[in-house]
Amino acid sequence: MSAPIIRSSTDIRRDYNSIEALAKETGKPIYLTKNGRASLVVMDAAAFDYDRYVGLAIDEAVEHNKKHPKTYTLEEAKNELDRLVDEELKHAL
Repeated sequence: MSAPIIRSSTDIRRDYNSIEALAKETGKPIYLTKNGRASLVVMDAAAFDYDRYVGLAIDEAVEHNKKHPKTYTLEEAKNELDRLVDEELKHAL
């Protein structure tokens, strides 16, 4: 795990553009401190949406697995994917 990005709340008041660029560049949350204590967390909107989407997809997969607990071997999974791709290709033609 990488170290968190920590900046003073003064930094965002003085140079919003550099904090914005850092958020976009890293895609990670930036922890803002006030008087040496954590105050706010900011992050790039696109990264936030992606993280939220991934979280929802994981939640959906967990719920699906609760309802359908069967597991597949690697070979079974490959065969099923091949079957689904073949089926889609037939419909596309």
